[in-house]
Amino acid sequence: MSKVAQSERLHIAFIGRRNVGKSSLMNRFIGQDLVIVSEVPGTTTDPVKKSMELLPFGPVVLIDTAGIDDVGELGQKRISKTTKIISESDFVILVLDSQTDLSEHEFTLIEQLREFQLQFLVVVNKSDLGLKYELIEKLKELKLQFHTVSCINDDGIYQLKEKVVKLLPRL
Repeated sequence: MSKVAQSERLHIAFIGRRNVGKSSLMNRFIGQDLVIVSEVPGTTTDPVKKSMELLPFGPVVLIDTAGIDDVGELGQKRISKTTKIISESDFVILVLDSQTDLSEHEFTLIEQLREFQLQFLVVVNKSDLGLKYELIEKLKELKLQFHTVSCINDDGIYQLKEKVVKLLPRL
């Protein structure tokens, strides 16, 4: 890996609700089991960063975040950290669950990402369970670029990396 400082690398944040598969997706993206994965909501408490070479793009920092729908006093602190990570990121991967509708949290996030002109890609995870028709139609209606993946069987992961490389802003 090159010796480029984290501050000089492009920062890519994985964001979304609890248990949509942000940590699983990051693990598949980097090809390592770096981030703890659990069915228990709120497992990721603090941002987890991983520097890597994203070929053919170059050096990047991937950041796994806590769910944007966390609850309680501690949950609000986690959401604050996630919001700070988003504001410091160069690109965002908004992870959705293929079995659920867009939530108020996700609508708000999409609005904020557009308002701040932060480039992002929607990734619909858990495609091995099928795709909810209403979710896909809503993404199309909102004119959002999206990509489907399954972290269980690695479907779409390689293609996701290729798509991200094409969409990344050049610093």
